[in-house]
Amino acid sequence: MNLLEKVCIITGGGSGIGRATAIALAQKGSKVCIVGRTSSKLTDVLAEVKLNKGEGITIEADITEYQSIENVVERVKNAWGRIDILVNNAGANIKNRGVLETTPEEIQSLVNVNLVGTMFFTKAVLPTMISQNSGTIINVSSNSAIWPSLMGGVAYCAAKAGVNNFTEFLNDELQHMLIRACTISPGEVVTPILEKRRFMPDKEALETMCLPEDIAETILLASSLPPRTMITEMVVTPTVTRDKSAELIKRPGQK
Repeated sequence: MNLLEKVCIITGGGSGIGRATAIALAQKGSKVCIVGRTSSKLTDVLAEVKLNKGEGITIEADITEYQSIENVVERVKNAWGRIDILVNNAGANIKNRGVLETTPEEIQSLVNVNLVGTMFFTKAVLPTMISQNSGTIINVSSNSAIWPSLMGGVAYCAAKAGVNNFTEFLNDELQHMLIRACTISPGEVVTPILEKRRFMPDKEALETMCLPEDIAETILLASSLPPRTMITEMVVTPTVTRDKSAELIKRPGQK
């Protein structure tokens, strides 16, 4: 399937994987709607899209508020008349990661952003995709969904596991409508979410990790296959497996 003129929505598009994906899709000729919470970041990404003669718009939205998502969907349909690809990429984590130290409010917030937002956005675009009898949904999950650990955190791991389960449900329900869903579960990627770890990985560790552009390439692959074929899940990890144990231990003078 040629990605030329395909209409795409990318959440969490202001940085990291979302940013790289928006730019990559636009370079393939897709029309991109870049969704996020920070106007300045969205503007910067759109400027890069247009620098490469791509077509795009930006919309500020809270993916945990269904009415906000409906507004995005309506604006995209008004602009381009259809929705071909949804990339549910927005996600978040916090420094508190153990079950005893994470507050109820933090748990609720992380589940809302990492799972509920994905479910909400998918639900909002489905009527359009069903009317077209076509559509691709890419859900960016995490290795933490498959191998939960303290590094990922109690709420993040559980929410991302829910994303994987939700994706399988979508493929079971929507297969006869020619709508397909794919989960991409990255390992460590150099994105701003690393800043939310208790201990920021050092330069040597960062050099072993995947880059956002690597994950964007997998999203392009899942999106560009012919409609008769789909990838249901991709696990993407750095080639080098590093020892992270020291980053889970409190060091003197550090909180």
